[in-house]
Amino acid sequence: MVRCMKVLFIDLDGTLTDILEREVEAIYDTAIHFGLKVSKDEVRQLCVKKASYSDVVRGLGLELTDELVNYWSSAFVKRYKLSVLREGTKSTLKALCQEHKVFCVTSRESVAEVTVELNFLGLEGLFNSVVTREVAAKHLDLVSLPFLPFHEQRKKLYECALALADCKSEDAIVVGDMASELKPAKELGILTVGLLTDKAKESELTEVADYLIPNIRLLQNLIHEL
Repeated sequence: MVRCMKVLFIDLDGTLTDILEREVEAIYDTAIHFGLKVSKDEVRQLCVKKASYSDVVRGLGLELTDELVNYWSSAFVKRYKLSVLREGTKSTLKALCQEHKVFCVTSRESVAEVTVELNFLGLEGLFNSVVTREVAAKHLDLVSLPFLPFHEQRKKLYECALALADCKSEDAIVVGDMASELKPAKELGILTVGLLTDKAKESELTEVADYLIPNIRLLQNLIHEL
């Protein structure tokens, strides 16, 4: 079936940016805060081997409580200058936004924090909209949209994004670097593209991604083929 892609929902952390060092610093900070004696090198090794930050946290023997998630989130947000834009990201987004609606869909809490980061990365003005948990909560008339459970949260983000884009699921595509980001979209009938950033995520991504690409620069060609 030929699809007419009208809107792209693209993840930020890990997809448009390399966040390895940022994750290492944020998780190390969190581990120390909660009384764990661990070296930064040990955290880095786990970040390389595990598919997600939650796997790293559990690998360190910490419980993924709301308190821990909130502390980690704050530690992660304030280290935005450690994120590194992936090669080809800016030129790809510039080309895509000429032909499609392009939304940044992220599990971050506020638009304000994401905007600061997009400006730092030089990506300001390349998205039609930024959908965060506060945006989805407001649209869905919720008091708030908690980070956990992640699957439920992410699904609501996509439901909100579809409504804001005035788009049917069959006319949308989601791009992300983690299976947990793509699975909720797939359940909604949205085409999923997995960006393969490291081997640790390959198996899980293969199960839920309709297409896999090794770098963001191939996204435009893939969409044209569809």
